[in-house]
Amino acid sequence: MAKLLPLRPERIAVSVVLLAWVVLALSAPWQAIADDASRPVSWVLLTWGWLLCTAVGVSLLVPSPMSLTLVRIVVPLSVIVSIVASQPVAVFCSVVALIVCASPVFVDAMVQGGAYGDENRFALRTPLPYVVPAVLAWAIYTASLVGGSLLLAAQQFVIGAVLVALGILLSRTIPKRLHRLARRWLVMVPVGIVVHDHLVLHETIMAPSAKIMSVVRTSDVGEAADLTGGTFGDRLTITLTEADKVVMSAITAKTLGTTEALHVKMFCIAPRRLNAALSAITQ
Repeated sequence: MAKLLPLRPERIAVSVVLLAWVVLALSAPWQAIADDASRPVSWVLLTWGWLLCTAVGVSLLVPSPMSLTLVRIVVPLSVIVSIVASQPVAVFCSVVALIVCASPVFVDAMVQGGAYGDENRFALRTPLPYVVPAVLAWAIYTASLVGGSLLLAAQQFVIGAVLVALGILLSRTIPKRLHRLARRWLVMVPVGIVVHDHLVLHETIMAPSAKIMSVVRTSDVGEAADLTGGTFGDRLTITLTEADKVVMSAITAKTLGTTEALHVKMFCIAPRRLNAALSAITQ
């Protein structure tokens, strides 16, 4: 009798979000809001609703860091729309999608979707100093584009045009900066590890297995260089056999009060799934 292969947690997480999103699409809360609006506003609502709904669906079927960024932008909007539409099923599904999308397992599944060859990626925790600015940038960006287009449809031409113009202008910078938060990971490759984090680092760190003395889970930075960007909780402290050059981004160097280029023998990083990352490195 054939054995069923166990489902990986990453696949389960993505499947849960996809299922919640399908149910949300069937309930179509934007349709309920559009039914009570004027025809121009209704058209804009339906266009935004189905366009963004389709975009998230495709992103879940084709996981990648870019897909993660799009999901992070759109899913919170679905919660707001569902609450405005007063649809309990839509609210439940959107909240479930939001919670699961924030889980470490889901984030790892999305970034792993863009891996090359024999890579195993572990997403890094978002530095606390970037959380509030990222939320504010998301709010301003989405409000200007979606809100501005709705105001134009409602014949509020002046403020609507200003907001849409602002949204178009922000489209040159905000998506790119939000995408940086999705492109931060520890990579396991056959010859060692790579720390890919252009938010904190100016250059990628590459450490061959032969140069790694130890990797331990710790709660304090100690004498190690803190490359987490500013996070609370446990982290991984990696000790090398000899000091290596690490080039940090300008903002990280300024925050730490040091030069951009350092020679370090110990450094800390903070993967979202610490135990899984530690197991992958030490196995």
